Order: sequence, then C-alpha cells, then structure tokens
Amino acid sequence: MTLKKTETLKISIVVTLGLILSHSLFACTTFVINDSTNLVFGRNFDWDIGLGMIVVNKKGLNKQAIVQAPHFPVRWISKYGSITFNQIGVDMPMGGMNEKGLVIAQMGLFESQFPEKIEQEVLNGLEWIQYQLDNSANLDEVIANNQKVQILPDIVPLHYMICDANGNVGVIEYLGGELVIKQGNDITIPVCSNMAYEKSQIAIKDYQPYGGTKKLPTQWNTIPDIIAKAGSMIENFNHTDNAIDFGFKILKAVGSETRTQWSLIFDIHNKTINFKTLNNTTTRVISLTDIDFNCYNDILMLDVHKAQARKPIINQFKKLTPRYYFQYKQTLIDLYQANFEGFPNIPDEVIKFEIDYAFNLRYCK
Repeated sequence: MTLKKTETLKISIVVTLGLILSHSLFACTTFVINDSTNLVFGRNFDWDIGLGMIVVNKKGLNKQAIVQAPHFPVRWISKYGSITFNQIGVDMPMGGMNEKGLVIAQMGLFESQFPEKIEQEVLNGLEWIQYQLDNSANLDEVIANNQKVQILPDIVPLHYMICDANGNVGVIEYLGGELVIKQGNDITIPVCSNMAYEKSQIAIKDYQPYGGTKKLPTQWNTIPDIIAKAGSMIENFNHTDNAIDFGFKILKAVGSETRTQWSLIFDIHNKTINFKTLNNTTTRVISLTDIDFNCYNDILMLDVHKAQARKPIINQFKKLTPRYYFQYKQTLIDLYQANFEGFPNIPDEVIKFEIDYAFNLRYCK
C-alpha cells in the first residue's frame, strides 16, 4: 500500500471515527443485570446517524488491523464466532457477543487518553472490540489479551464495558495515558455511560437512592442522572420480572426519543440478542445457536433497521457483496457529510481498499 493511500485511509477511518464522538450531546449507556436467574447486558447506541449492519463474524479467519504506516498492525486468527452491530464497517463494531457469551460494548469518553509511546502492534478502538470477541472467552482473557496489543493514540476517545458468561463485569479505560481496569468489587453499580467509571460512582452520591438529597429526575439531563436512574432501577429489579422487558424499560428511561438509534439486550445465559431500533421498535431476536460460524461461509450481514420479527431471523441475513458494501460506505459518508459540517470527501479508492480488506486480505487458516 502506497504512502499516499495510507494517508488517505487515515482520513477515512480515523476522522470518521473521531466525528462519531465529536458531537456535544450524546449519552450511550450500558448496564448489567445479574441475579441467580438472569444475566443480561443492556446497551443504547445514541447518535445522530442510525445506519448500521449486523454482522456474522466467522472463526478460523486470519485477520489484521487496518492501520497506517509507520505502525505495525495486529494480526490474529479468530478463535470464536460472534454477532456484532457495526456502523463504520466490517471488523469495526460498536459492540457484540461471541459464542462463549462474552459481551463488549464501547461508549464515548472524551477524557480518554491512550499511551503516546507505541511499543506494540496496534489497532484502532473499534477493531479492539472485534479482536477481543475473536480471541477472548471471558473477562480474564480480555485483560490478558489487552497486554498484547495497543490502541492507536490518535483514535477516538472510548471506554468499554464487558461481561462474560460467569457474570464477571469489567470496565476498561485509558486515563492520563494509563490503563485503568475496574472489575470485581470495583464495580459497585454495573452501569456505564459517557463518564469515567470512578467519577460516575462519586457523582451519583448526590442522589437520594445513594445517600444524597437530589431526587431522580423523570427525564435525565446529565450523565450522572443516567447512571443514578439506571442503577436505581437495577437495584429494584425483582427476579420474578422478565429481565428482557425490564432491561428495555431501563434503556427507554435513559434513552432519547430522537437519538437512541439501537437498543440491545444481550441475554448471555441463553446466547440471544434482543434489539429494537429507532425506525423499527418491534423487538427482534437473534440466537447465536442458530448460526454457523464456519470460516468458509460467506460474510453474512443484516440491515439493523430492516430486520423483521420473524423466526428464524437468521434466514434474513444476506451475503455481503463488494457492491453492497461499496454502496453502504458511500451512504454512510453521505450521511456524515450531510450531518457534520466539514466532513471530508473520501475518495472511491479508499472505499475500495476497505472492501479489498474485507474480501481479500482476510482468509481462512
């Protein structure tokens, strides 16, 4: 790949990702409900653009990160299949679940600061999610595998909430250039939004359920409102309630009628993903046990909004073709240019490079 194309690719991916989180008002939220019967992970994706695809990620696939020189990309072979919800493109999910029941989701965190010194092979902040879903069966393995790679410091400011099939919850952040991991007893309230986890736990002490004087608002206005409201609802969860329905109630309470694009409930014990979208509020369900993650299968995808509440939903997945992927990327770029002043033009050659990556630069071992 020539330097010119590499530099253009940086515009395509890094700038695009940067604009995802550059808006002044957003409030993605994640949480976990875990009791003797239920283990569910909830997630709202709040943003101005709802375009997205659900992707079947195969196992046994050789992959490498898309990064620019002079850095060296992380290379790996996927051990586990997964279902992810993607906006930017293949292998760059906003979150998902693998066949071991590991769930990871990202949220924006403006104060994130990744280490400036590059000492290992690198990937971007969304590729990190796919890398972990491909290689990790549980939270301990996520933490161990994180030591083998480095997230590019010029990528968007993110942090991550994680839950595995054993109910272990973790939050991974980079603050002041240092890795910060919260897990075990650190997770006093299993809710995360666009605020550093420790700061959020301090902030909610102002609210009545947590010893303060401030009442929980009917409608949230701040990130601490979201954390306190969701945390209080989780504490009032009764095991006789339907955890999926209750999870959607939480997501509605901390969501936005105009900007919550995707609402997801990962039922970890049952390996299912329940989801609604802004344009289709019917609950749809994907079962990972229905999916063949064989490496030699076609790349399968499903438009996140067009998916219908029919069973089995796996029959609605379509083969991802280079032509469809090119049109998808063009539509995405058009939406960003329409919504964000100054968003750059992305040459067709860059889109074609990303398509080439998805179809030709990844191969079965």
